[in-house]
Amino acid sequence: VHQFTSQPMPNVSLVSRARQFSSMIVLVGRIASATSFEPKYAAIVQNKDELSIPLELSTIPTPREFNDAIESLSPEQQDFAKAFRSMQLESTLFGILIIQIKPQLEKVLNLPANSLTKEIKLTQDLMQLFIKYQIPSDLLSFDA
Repeated sequence: VHQFTSQPMPNVSLVSRARQFSSMIVLVGRIASATSFEPKYAAIVQNKDELSIPLELSTIPTPREFNDAIESLSPEQQDFAKAFRSMQLESTLFGILIIQIKPQLEKVLNLPANSLTKEIKLTQDLMQLFIKYQIPSDLLSFDA
């Protein structure tokens, strides 16, 4: 989000809405590397639910601004400031991951793709069981 210095930081929110008979898991976390995502929080959004998460934004100075700000410090203070900045930068890549539940449910139960599409009541009952009783997926499978 670009901001001019005289303007206050805008309020930004992550909003996720599910259509009727659809469900998803929304994972929020940070991108640790090119191939890994570290989730911090998760929520199930289903059947016309709406999830709104306010996001807190902060601006980190550019490398040039940072170097200008620490040039008058002692070498020890500069080392500390550089270490602190590297910690700030390593956790700045915010990530959102959406997992559609129905295809994953079909995989867990060893069902063909799209087999639960027209089975709305069955899908909702299975979802209810998974959420209410927190049944681990490795205890369930169907061998057709």
